[in-house]
Amino acid sequence: MKISLLLALAFTVSCAQMTKKPEPKIEPVVVSDKDIQQCQEYQKNVLDRAYSEVKGSKNGEIEFIKDIKMARGVLAGFDINRSLVKPKSVLVQNILKQCDEKTIKEFDDKYKAFGKCSVMFSELNYFQSLAIALNKYPWPIDLKLEGKKVALDYVRYFSEGEFPLLNRLVALSVLDELSINNVVNKELHNDIKVLMQESRTYVEGLRLKLNKDPGLSCDSLNIIRDELSYSNLVSQKMKGFLTRI
Repeated sequence: MKISLLLALAFTVSCAQMTKKPEPKIEPVVVSDKDIQQCQEYQKNVLDRAYSEVKGSKNGEIEFIKDIKMARGVLAGFDINRSLVKPKSVLVQNILKQCDEKTIKEFDDKYKAFGKCSVMFSELNYFQSLAIALNKYPWPIDLKLEGKKVALDYVRYFSEGEFPLLNRLVALSVLDELSINNVVNKELHNDIKVLMQESRTYVEGLRLKLNKDPGLSCDSLNIIRDELSYSNLVSQKMKGFLTRI
């Protein structure tokens, strides 16, 4: 009888242990002044150096560097890790896993620090002008192939992992520019256009939610969760586009 009771107790404890949820894995995120400075230097010396505004342009048109040697330099210097996008994404994942007054304050402070180096607009200019260059410039074949590889690697990077919707949409815009300029399958453009429009509609709905709850709190994180969920759907469609290039 005692043996039966012991076995029953052991079984109960075992079941309790099996159903216990694992502790959320929090990855440490450290952002130093040096990190921010290096990011800013990268933005200035690689990204923004790669393009310039067309002289006399009324619409702010930009063009990629035509000089072959300089073009090789800014293509070789492209390094998505220097933009700090990955630790910024991890920071968001951490706060979604564990949120309280202390963690929300730490999140806010670090997010503001990351904001001192925001390269997304520079990346978009870099790749939009590159797409046009790959179509029009009389560059050597190896340079054009290298430019195409850098651009597609960027798109692939944001088709994977956990990233905010805005990062995905910038990468999607890059793929669209490559399609428009016949660097990849031009038939992708219409399908990308539809997805971009759907995403704009979603973002507008998201903006209305944010206007109702503008403050950052643990309760308001559901908006971020919804956005990341939609972002993951976009990433799946991006992967589908990439199989058609």
